[in-house]
Amino acid sequence: MNGSIRLRWTGWRSPGPWLALLVLGIGAAAWNTGAPQLYLLALLLLSALLVGALLPHFNIRGVVVSRSLPAEVTEGDRVNMQLELTRSGWLARYLLQLRDRLPFSLEPAAPLLVMRLGRPQTLQCEVTCERRGIHRVGPLTLASDYPLALLCAETEVPQSEAEICVLPQTFEVQGLPLFGRSGFPTEGHQVGPAARGQDQFAAIRDYRHGDSLRHIHWRASARRGEWVVKEYEQLENAELLLVLNACAADNPGEGRESCFEYSVRIAASIARFAIENGHKVGLFCQASRLYWLPPDSGEPHFRQLLQLLAAVQADSHQPYSEMMAAAATLVSRQTRLLLFHTCHSRSTEPPAAPGSHEQQPLLICFDGPSFSGAARLAGAESSANPLLYWIRAGDNLAEHFAV
Repeated sequence: MNGSIRLRWTGWRSPGPWLALLVLGIGAAAWNTGAPQLYLLALLLLSALLVGALLPHFNIRGVVVSRSLPAEVTEGDRVNMQLELTRSGWLARYLLQLRDRLPFSLEPAAPLLVMRLGRPQTLQCEVTCERRGIHRVGPLTLASDYPLALLCAETEVPQSEAEICVLPQTFEVQGLPLFGRSGFPTEGHQVGPAARGQDQFAAIRDYRHGDSLRHIHWRASARRGEWVVKEYEQLENAELLLVLNACAADNPGEGRESCFEYSVRIAASIARFAIENGHKVGLFCQASRLYWLPPDSGEPHFRQLLQLLAAVQADSHQPYSEMMAAAATLVSRQTRLLLFHTCHSRSTEPPAAPGSHEQQPLLICFDGPSFSGAARLAGAESSANPLLYWIRAGDNLAEHFAV
């Protein structure tokens, strides 16, 4: 069943209004001359106008439309949207127009035209998902101005609204300094005889009763003349907290070429790299609402993190320094923070890490003027700090994280 049907005038560009003027002209001529042929012609044209005005209403009545769309996609994907149309009664429908509201696409959707609807039809169309977010799709609008385009009848298809989650696009991260100065992960490492093949060699020590012969350091034992064994540092997983900067003033740029959209893609990509390598990752974003996910690992956790990154928006007026301080209170001192900062001038300094944390943060610094169309900051990309990444508008993000 369709909703309420509205009728609207199609404008002077359609043939209907000009036909109406022609009827008035012929009617006036018949009145003045009294010629019955002109009366008959005016009557025929008036009948055609009445049919043209009423038929669009009946043309869309009884038409049922349903849409099939995936509930979750990734930014940049082309999705296949399927529309199914059926009609009631035995009369076919003609020149049906279907419009849909697709907020995840940058291009306005052109109306789909169905020349004739007799048997049930299935329409396929591809749409590019260009906007990250959780979007409300629809409602579908069904319209027809058949046959004379004098009036257009249109109605919203009931229950045609749907929700689609467009996850952020990721790129390949080949390396990331998640480890401390010793080269080992930063959370709770301890030294002991090797228990797993992936443990890191640390030193040698004297042989003790019960040590496995597999751990004997043969060359050192030969030099010393007594048994010594290899000692390993057991690798524990690092813990990382992504602290997004949702302050609107710190995120210049438009659409996908904005600092915040770059931040979301970088955060999603680093999270994927870290979780694939067994580390724990969490998310903190203080926007108009709080997005908080404690650090954890595993594929289900990564999917949950991606869904939160799909929903976040840069709509806060709170200073980023306050966001960092709030995030630091929610995790342990050994957790490394990933911070996002926008430099608007050469004198702008990256934010200092919260003093209670033992690990230096990873810093993503954006060249603000490059995102707002102004001249780039000279020398901004030169830094001796391996934990700092300078990002400019248009950069290939995968190249920044290739080592």
